[in-house]
Amino acid sequence: MKLFGKDKEEKNIDTPKEFGEVGAEKQTEAATPRVLPKEYGILKGFYISEKASSLSLSNQYVFKVFDAANKNEIKKQVEKSFNVKIKGVKVINLPKKSRTIGRHAGFKKGFKKAIVALEKGQSIEGFQP
Repeated sequence: MKLFGKDKEEKNIDTPKEFGEVGAEKQTEAATPRVLPKEYGILKGFYISEKASSLSLSNQYVFKVFDAANKNEIKKQVEKSFNVKIKGVKVINLPKKSRTIGRHAGFKKGFKKAIVALEKGQSIEGFQP
């Protein structure tokens, strides 16, 4: 191949690159759906706030959950993890919020939380507001 009158060797790449090497093709995440890891569960942890502590008095608990989780998956995971009966689940998607520190503008990450209502007489032992 000639480039501006100079001869230059052509490079033939016969071997595929390993994942993470320079020149490796990136896999598109849009082509494959996001699958939650089953060994980690769906719950990220308890969500602690003033409203969450007042809800715990009325037998409702607030959890942070993965974005791809739905009500049925959350219900099954809470019942399995804490051995309780669930009355209902409400899911809230909190959007990202803009934050400015000095002259640097950015965003605070949004997340998904679930409010889980337990049957009468049930409680989660590990939670203390």
